[in-house]
Amino acid sequence: MEAHIIQIMRFAICMLTMFVSVPAIFRARTPKVRRLTAILAAFLIFFNERAGVAAYLILRAMLEMLAALAVLGFFLIAGATLMILPIAGVIRWFKQ
Repeated sequence: MEAHIIQIMRFAICMLTMFVSVPAIFRARTPKVRRLTAILAAFLIFFNERAGVAAYLILRAMLEMLAALAVLGFFLIAGATLMILPIAGVIRWFKQ
């Protein structure tokens, strides 16, 4: 399954590189910027395999971090609720 996701990431990097670099090359005003853009695009396409793996690892780490933060938030809210309930009960008992 990971290999398929890495292949998708590699394809996305290639397409994004082409969709961004070609218009940037045509819109560049100086030849120096054109060459730099072409070299960067060639670099990304040449090292596409490593870039795909790196993009996959970054995406996976971000998803794991998001899941961990969601669980942490749930437990913090649940813990705060459980700590507030006895205090609310005591306040209500004193009001009677």
